[in-house]
Amino acid sequence: MGAADLRGVVDNGQCRAQCRLGLSRAADLADLLQVPRLSEAVDAPVEASDGSLRDVPDGVRVLLPTAPTTYVEHDRLTVAGVELDWRLTPDGVLHATTLEGVAAGLAWAAGHWSRRFEAAALLEDPSRTGELARDRWFD
Repeated sequence: MGAADLRGVVDNGQCRAQCRLGLSRAADLADLLQVPRLSEAVDAPVEASDGSLRDVPDGVRVLLPTAPTTYVEHDRLTVAGVELDWRLTPDGVLHATTLEGVAAGLAWAAGHWSRRFEAAALLEDPSRTGELARDRWFD
């Protein structure tokens, strides 16, 4: 697949065949099969309400240090006619409508998809930074 943010477009029936893999494997498989990845095959410009540029909180930046440091918050976000919670554009700008969307987009951008739930918890309650950091000691 290669683009978790475009799942809604795929689920909307605009793509007929799909193979769901992690980002690190998607490029290799696409090359092997000589097919484009979803991010290359779907024209997915962001159609959104006016947005506000927001800073990513410090606790999330510690969790996902390679993620973008800002995101654009929208009331509504549409891509290819489908309403989505988030979209990471090819230029690296994260657009989101929900905290879960911000968390997913940051985790995807950082290459740590499995950390999206932890990022969401930190966005919801930044006071949990220490608790969640201790939980990572044994990762």
